[in-house]
Amino acid sequence: MTSLPRGLLWLTVLLFGLMPAAQAQTKLRNGTILSDKPYYIVTYVEVAAKSTAQAAGLIRAQSAAGAKQPGNLRFEALQRIGRPNHFVILEAWTDRDARNNHAKAAHTIAFRKALQPHLYNPYDERPHAGLDAVDPRSIKKATASTLFVVTHVDIIPPEQFAPCKRQVSESGPCGNDLVLAMVKASRKHAGNLRIDALTQTNRTNHMTIVEMWSKASDQEAHEATGEVKNFRDGLFAIRLGTGVPADPLFLFNPLTGSLYDERFYKAID
Repeated sequence: MTSLPRGLLWLTVLLFGLMPAAQAQTKLRNGTILSDKPYYIVTYVEVAAKSTAQAAGLIRAQSAAGAKQPGNLRFEALQRIGRPNHFVILEAWTDRDARNNHAKAAHTIAFRKALQPHLYNPYDERPHAGLDAVDPRSIKKATASTLFVVTHVDIIPPEQFAPCKRQVSESGPCGNDLVLAMVKASRKHAGNLRIDALTQTNRTNHMTIVEMWSKASDQEAHEATGEVKNFRDGLFAIRLGTGVPADPLFLFNPLTGSLYDERFYKAID
């Protein structure tokens, strides 16, 4: 059997050594590469109504334990307003390895096992990279009056970037640019503590927008601004500032593949 020349052997080792790092990156349809550092997890937890208190206790304890793990940048436990048996767990880690170590930890395995009997929907865990997100360590801790908004955004893949044929103008703004413009504008609105746009790493046309507001009235004022109205019009592929089409027979053909799923939460950790 013929052995590889020494130089070619070292090149092969080097390439294989680089492969995991390349695979860890998230590539968007327009070629943009998103870093996996920080690495984000958004998890939706839905339990039977009678299990609300037990689930809240388990999630609160898991949040406290997770925040102490090496590589954790932020760990938040949220309870949905109006549907208290629905929860969201928000995690930010230095990288995938830190999060994977946490996932394999004994306390995490025990948490999932204890939570399982209470679930009426699977433990819906979604990995993300930051599309436009602030440093997790710079975010203020929530208070009793802090309002969280977590929104799932599903842009049809051909409508993410120009040309987006459903939009009023194919040159845009298309789905991703609409989200980014709204995020940047919203950070200037009174009472905003945080607004991050995260891209789901295993479905890059799916995004999660995470907002924090000082109080509910700040968020109410925010959603009535022109920037937010134009954002919503843009997602529906109608002229900005119109809201209601002039043609009564017009049927919307939005850029989104599902409803703009906006949910309100409070912190419980």
